[in-house]
Amino acid sequence: MRRNSFTFPVSSLAGTTPGMIFKILKHHSVEPRYYLKLALSFIVATIFSLFKLFEDLLWRKRINNYTLKEPPIFIIGFNRSGTTLLHNLLCQDPKAGYTTTLQTVFPHCCLSQKGWLAPVANFLVPEKRPFDNVQMNMGFPQEEEFALANLQPHSVYNFFVFPKDFNRIIDQEYFPASMPEKDLIRWKTEYKRMVTKSLFNVKGERYISKNPQNLPRTALLQELFPGSHFIFIYRDPYIVVESMYNFILAIFPGIQLQKIPSDFSRKDVVRFYAIAMKSYFDLKENPDAPEILEIKTEDFMKDKINGLRNIYSFFGLDGFEQVLPAFESYLAEHSAIPHETNNIHPETIQFVNQYASDIVTRFGYPLRKS
Repeated sequence: MRRNSFTFPVSSLAGTTPGMIFKILKHHSVEPRYYLKLALSFIVATIFSLFKLFEDLLWRKRINNYTLKEPPIFIIGFNRSGTTLLHNLLCQDPKAGYTTTLQTVFPHCCLSQKGWLAPVANFLVPEKRPFDNVQMNMGFPQEEEFALANLQPHSVYNFFVFPKDFNRIIDQEYFPASMPEKDLIRWKTEYKRMVTKSLFNVKGERYISKNPQNLPRTALLQELFPGSHFIFIYRDPYIVVESMYNFILAIFPGIQLQKIPSDFSRKDVVRFYAIAMKSYFDLKENPDAPEILEIKTEDFMKDKINGLRNIYSFFGLDGFEQVLPAFESYLAEHSAIPHETNNIHPETIQFVNQYASDIVTRFGYPLRKS
């Protein structure tokens, strides 16, 4: 029987390397109550570093020599905007390649060790995510930012491990321009290797990315993967902020190495959301911006099949009719999953109206009264 708890004896740093842990800790402190958790994470990372050496020996040359067959598709909507469902659906295409949950946790050895590691990891994680009841499995598509956080030191998702540094991390690690040049070069290298590993891992041809943190990175992604396609999916900002706040609070206990600060609130999430949306609006005004397909989640949910058909048509992708039965099968199987509540806390309404009312109206949603 799989466990129900979303707390673990180690942090997510267990999936990186000892050297990377030291680099990350140069910028963040660990509270004494979490010293044992850090020590266990360091031990696991050390053990898995041996598997990393083995995987590098077997796969490095093939990864370095690989050329993508098709441009990737990047889903860049903000967290909790409907990105997971859209990602899961697009990954039903047999040509799709994606980063699995196992790869995000153990990105250094997902190719050579998945035969035994995936079943063990599946046993250790809950069957469903505690914040939205979506099924969890090490082989399912996952957001690759979690893998990137284990491959190099710069990621907004470091705030899950270090919640006291939430706002500082957003200010210093969200935009690529804030990264030192040598770290930016490493980030590019690791991203390309991660994508190639993903394609090898699931035997895909077209990489499908779901990563909200790619919003300010579109120029980098165009540079790395010429001809890339981008989908921006958006949703009622009040629901997004409320959902993101609850999502963050659900993740913190599982991997944190700092206590959640008493003043952490929905205001911090609204601030993050506003920064991200300003980044997107600035992108749209850039004459060098890629062509982006915008999808309103509420419209997509009314007719998912036609929404998918429009994606294939917009980007000139072939094979929609052949994949249609797989889309329909997935939707039929997951139709009974309960949706998260749309109850909005008064604080969310207050802070969204105060700091992001222009975003609400720009997306065409009505302003709510607290």
